[in-house]
Amino acid sequence: MIVCSCNVLSCRQIKGTIAPDGSGPTTAGEAYDCLGCSPDCGRCAREVRAILAEARAACATQCGSCANRDIECAVHVSVGRMLDGLELPLDAAAA
Repeated sequence: MIVCSCNVLSCRQIKGTIAPDGSGPTTAGEAYDCLGCSPDCGRCAREVRAILAEARAACATQCGSCANRDIECAVHVSVGRMLDGLELPLDAAAA
């Protein structure tokens, strides 16, 4: 279901910003940042917050409802994954 018409964001995408451990955005603005966009008219902000709260509550009960994520959120990418495959020059590592 499309929740935000301005950015064409679905309920599934918004739920996907919550990590399996329940961490992630708590406000509509944070969710938009995570999804690489920004709020436009703001009519969906209340619904986005409700979806985030619902997804966080589901994670707290460890039902795994948000463990299958279709998006990669910058908020949840670990530093280790960001550095995978990156080779630093030896002189840069010593500096």
